[in-house]
Amino acid sequence: MTSLCYRRLAACLVLAVASFLPSLAQTTRSPVPHQLADSGTFTPNVRPVLAPRPAPAPIRIDGVLDDAGWQEAVRATNFSETFPGDQTRPPIGIEVWTTYDAENLYVAFLIQDDPKAVRVNMSDRDRIWQDDYVGVILDTYGTNAWAYFIASNPIGIQGDTRIINGGDEDDGFDIIFHSDGQVTGTGYQVEMAIPFRSLRFPARPVQSWNINFWITRPRESRNTYSWAAIDRDDPCWLCQLGRIEGIEGAAPAGRLELLPAITGSQAGTLASEARPADGLAQGRLTVDPSFSAKYAFSSNLIADVAVNPDFSQIESDAAQVDVNTTFALFFPERRPFFQEGSELFAQEIQTVYTRSINNPFAVAKLTGRFDRTSFSYVGGVDQDSPVILPFEEESRFVQAGESVSNLLRVKHTFGSSSFVGAMVTDRRFTGTGMAGSTVSLDASLRLSRVYSLQAQLVGSRTAEGTDAGLSEQAGERTFDGTRTAAFDGETYNGWAAYTAFRRNARHWNFDLWYTGRSPTFRAANGFVTQNNIHQAMFFTRYTFYLEKGFLQRLSPELLAGYFWNFEKQRKDEFLRLGVQAQMKGQTYARVRVLVFSNERFAGKDFRGLRRMDAVVESNFSDPVRLGGFVSVGTAIARNLAEPTMGRVLNLELWGAVKPGTRLSLQPNFTFARLTDRDTGDEVFSGYILRVRTSYQFTRRLFLRLVTQYNDFARTLEVDPLLTYKVNPFTALYLGSTHDFRDFREEARGFFAGYYPTGRQIFFKLQYLFRV
Repeated sequence: MTSLCYRRLAACLVLAVASFLPSLAQTTRSPVPHQLADSGTFTPNVRPVLAPRPAPAPIRIDGVLDDAGWQEAVRATNFSETFPGDQTRPPIGIEVWTTYDAENLYVAFLIQDDPKAVRVNMSDRDRIWQDDYVGVILDTYGTNAWAYFIASNPIGIQGDTRIINGGDEDDGFDIIFHSDGQVTGTGYQVEMAIPFRSLRFPARPVQSWNINFWITRPRESRNTYSWAAIDRDDPCWLCQLGRIEGIEGAAPAGRLELLPAITGSQAGTLASEARPADGLAQGRLTVDPSFSAKYAFSSNLIADVAVNPDFSQIESDAAQVDVNTTFALFFPERRPFFQEGSELFAQEIQTVYTRSINNPFAVAKLTGRFDRTSFSYVGGVDQDSPVILPFEEESRFVQAGESVSNLLRVKHTFGSSSFVGAMVTDRRFTGTGMAGSTVSLDASLRLSRVYSLQAQLVGSRTAEGTDAGLSEQAGERTFDGTRTAAFDGETYNGWAAYTAFRRNARHWNFDLWYTGRSPTFRAANGFVTQNNIHQAMFFTRYTFYLEKGFLQRLSPELLAGYFWNFEKQRKDEFLRLGVQAQMKGQTYARVRVLVFSNERFAGKDFRGLRRMDAVVESNFSDPVRLGGFVSVGTAIARNLAEPTMGRVLNLELWGAVKPGTRLSLQPNFTFARLTDRDTGDEVFSGYILRVRTSYQFTRRLFLRLVTQYNDFARTLEVDPLLTYKVNPFTALYLGSTHDFRDFREEARGFFAGYYPTGRQIFFKLQYLFRV
């Protein structure tokens, strides 16, 4: 189990020469888990069941399992390997203890392994995923729709995600729990206390939940072990969890959570573009209080409100290369307020993108789960409302001022992993008459063990309103025959549809799907960047499992597609072949070849587009992880006044270097170049270099420095940040941002060179009160 997917983000190779800091490993007396059987047939656990008893005495979470409260804990044993082995006996000893009291579910992991080989680092929360780690998977509603994943590395550093859509993970999800651990003479051990008030579960006197225990052991391979056996021929991973039964009296200890915060900042901006050497004009210090509250009517019904919330992100988004794209870029949601119920809003046609609620004065949310039916309502008054205007070959972005948004989602699950749902969104803009609404119906039906059918149908209604300023931002263009992009009072309806037929099995998988969006379809609260398009695609992959030798898994694949617009003009037809490989040394490789693409863009037919790309990533050692991506071939130079065929080279390198157990350097490098295929003239060329350096003083205190240079814009950004984090919601941040720009092409004489263009010094203090 991992919450980190392979990322095609930039990186550069960094030389790191430093002495190793003292090891965190400790040797202490500890209980020893069961020994491995010497012989006999191994039979994995299939849907195993635990029935824990209440703890007879208090348990202190300190990584030492000598409390009397553990004496009657139920033991989970007989774990099986899920990768690279397939339901085979693990080469290490694993035992998990479970008990509970009125406030917490307690879990202890005892791992029998070579302590010198254990990978463990002192790091910030949610940065444990390259270490050894253990975790608890909890589906408290038993619907197989989503589950908590609550994890810790061997010294108690925490990580958590939310598992959704049968295996995808939201790594921005956080809950409060307690953990500690230590490396011992026989391996390592971890204690956890998971407060019931941090979980959502049915209102029943006796709880029965789906559960699994998971261990990840990165060595020569990224070995993973599971208490409940996982069948690779069953795509419903959550359907295969075990059960924990008979938990009595589990209820939140309190209903109210208060999160006051105060943010202060002082900014400086460039005094004169013509004379950058004049320096920055200093602004005044501003202090903004904010307040959020969460009230649990029950464990099934939760209300959240926030007034003047500070929705800024502490760490800026990594820059993306956008010099040859005509569509808006997507950035994931990381703001804690939107975590409750966020899995409900996930749809193929994204009519809700919570980052569109950008800077609200006030926002409220109500989330409920009753048996197999869930709902979530979000309403907010936004002071600066971004709006994406989708068109056939591009999208435009306008800043539309104040708006009021209302979002409602209802979802009902049935069977093992099927559901039906509905979504309504509405956004009204102040003073312009502008409005946008959508109504969506979606469903997923599991037809058999390996086959499933998904569908979504959306209707939209858009009133443009009248605003000369927005018309200027939208630009001059027409769509749907005679309609203009200008905000000139037009009103229209649109639709979008999605359907897919899938096979997901051990070896052979395929996905056949269609998406269509009419020329007048818009999602005022969503992330839809293109309309006037039909897309029909087919993907298939066959996986060979090779458990012996260097190569462990090999997967050839094929992707084919045909796109056309609502005027029945071909927009693209393409065929792509590829192969993926998982190897020892935690090494992953993929090669893909675009055999051909015949795309029609800006009224021109670009036939015979061909490219090849390759990616390799390896976590061959604990101190060093490296990866790279390269793409070469032909592409369209889209942002020229007259688009032309070009030759493209895209290069990405990334890595992580740990000179010690507390220090981490994560360089990222992206290079992109495109030249005219016929003339050889350079259309664009440039790179982005980003290095994230962090040093963890203690579990709560760390220093982070992000340095980013953008060669395309010739800008440099330096962002130091000192953080003291008690838990995900109680923290103190002290930081600053420093922006510089190269004026060599804009200035003359002594003005040439880099000058600061902006600086901000800030602090943020927030504290979570649980009443």
